[in-house]
Amino acid sequence: MPSHHGGDGGSASQPPPLQWVAVSEVAAPPPPVRTRTRTSRTLVRDILEVLALALALYIVIAFALQTVRVDGTSMVPTLDNNDLLFANKLSYHFHAPERGDIVVLRPPDDPSRDFIKRVIGVPGDTLQIDGKWVDPGKPGSAPQTAILIKPDGRGPWQHLSEPYLPDPWVTNTFCCDSTGHTTSSPSPLTLPKDQFFVLGDNRNESRDSRFIGLIPRANIIGKAWVRIWPLGRLGFFGSGPSLAPVAAMTLPLPLVRRGRRRQLARAA
Repeated sequence: MPSHHGGDGGSASQPPPLQWVAVSEVAAPPPPVRTRTRTSRTLVRDILEVLALALALYIVIAFALQTVRVDGTSMVPTLDNNDLLFANKLSYHFHAPERGDIVVLRPPDDPSRDFIKRVIGVPGDTLQIDGKWVDPGKPGSAPQTAILIKPDGRGPWQHLSEPYLPDPWVTNTFCCDSTGHTTSSPSPLTLPKDQFFVLGDNRNESRDSRFIGLIPRANIIGKAWVRIWPLGRLGFFGSGPSLAPVAAMTLPLPLVRRGRRRQLARAA
C-alpha cells in the first residue's frame, strides 16, 4: 500500500497524551489574635510608667525647686511685687551662699514667714555700713552711705559697688552691732561661722539684717534661680555687686561675737 508522506518530507507522530497533576494547596496560617489579656497588661504597664514619671517629677519639684511669689517692694528694681520665681533648694546642700546671691530665707524673729533678700556679708567677712562715708579717692565729694568689707577679715577695706540699687541710699545709716543691727556710728563686725548679713536692694524700704539681725545658714531655704512671671521679664537675674579697694582709712576695731560675749579684735 502506498504510504502517506507529509508535505515537508518528514515523518508525522502522535502528540503525547495530556497528564493531570494534582497539586495540594496549603492555606497560610491566620494572623494571631490579640487577646484581651495581653491588651490589658499593656494598658496597665503604660499607666504604671506614667505614674512613675509623675512621681519622679513631683519629687524633683518638691525637693529641688520651690515656687516663690514676691510680696512687697524691698527688692525693687531687681524683683517687683507679685513676681513669680523658682528657687533652687538643692544648691546650698553642696556649697555655702555667696555674696550677691538672692536667697529665700526665714527670719529668726518670725520663722513662719519667708523673706527674699540679697547676701551682702558671708562668714569671716569684716563688714560695716557708714552713713557719712566720703571716698578718700574723691576729696570733696558728698557724703554717702557705703558698705565697706574686708573679705575673710583680711586685707584692705573694699567698697561694695551695687549698680542695681534704685536710688541713693539714705545717709546717716550706720551698722553693725554684734548681732548685725544698726548702730549710732560706724562699727565693724566680723561675721561668725554660718552667719550671713542680708539686705534688700531697695534699701530705703527693706526690713533686713539691719533690723532682724544676722541670718543663720540653717534659715536660708534656697537660691532664687529664675523669674517665670511676668513673661515679659522671664529669665535669670542680672549681675551682682563687686568689691573695689579704697584708699587707707582709720576705722574702729571690729566686734567679734563669740558665744554671748563681745570681744574686741584688731582688724587685719
